[in-house]
Amino acid sequence: MDHRQLVRSLAAGRIAVGAALTIAPGFAGRSWIGPTASQPEVKVMTRAMGVRDLALGAGTLHAIESGEPAKTWVLLGAASDAVDFAATVIAIRRLGLRRALPVMVVAATAATFGFLASDHLE
Repeated sequence: MDHRQLVRSLAAGRIAVGAALTIAPGFAGRSWIGPTASQPEVKVMTRAMGVRDLALGAGTLHAIESGEPAKTWVLLGAASDAVDFAATVIAIRRLGLRRALPVMVVAATAATFGFLASDHLE
């Protein structure tokens, strides 16, 4: 397995999700948390989370492409994915399985691959 390519893919996905959450928080957040995503107060938090993902993705991608150490970036991204998973599990009854399950699968997969790939990076 090419761990650097895996990390690139995770970073690109994180940038795409982060951009969507930042630019269109009501629309992008709706599939995860439902119609509540359109509330102005919720958009604030969604944008903040989107910027977090943009920063983590861009930092990871920059480190991989420039040859700088990327392990810390990858571990921080994996940790944020693990928190996204846990937060979704905690709210699953309110969110509903239809909304929660896709997020849980993506977050758990990204966290797992991130943690595993980090062992092969500087």
